[in-house]
Amino acid sequence: MAAFNWINAVARCPVCGASTPLHCQTHVASDYAGDASGRFHDREYELGQAMAWWPRETERFEQWRAGGWRAEPTAHDVDQEACCASCSNCDASLYVVLRFHENVPEQVVAIGKEEDWPEAYLK
Repeated sequence: MAAFNWINAVARCPVCGASTPLHCQTHVASDYAGDASGRFHDREYELGQAMAWWPRETERFEQWRAGGWRAEPTAHDVDQEACCASCSNCDASLYVVLRFHENVPEQVVAIGKEEDWPEAYLK
């Protein structure tokens, strides 16, 4: 069982067309270990909010990546992950590709029906 966190974002659902809040499950910056604030899993974050993680000056900081993108990242401090999500309006099962700059979720890159999971990402 892998640790995960939740990223809250707003995007247009490809099923019902509503601009809706999405609750996206990510493995980026997720670990059963933690610090004085608690474990680094099962926390909720907004786009642009730094996720709790080891300090940048430690060796463990570089373990923030989830490794779910089949492509090689173009920069050592950027990653993308396809995350499971559901529409809060119609409850459709979706995937949401999120872009991360280190331990910060930056933006929604793509969204689609879970059955159309993009091949560039592990599920």
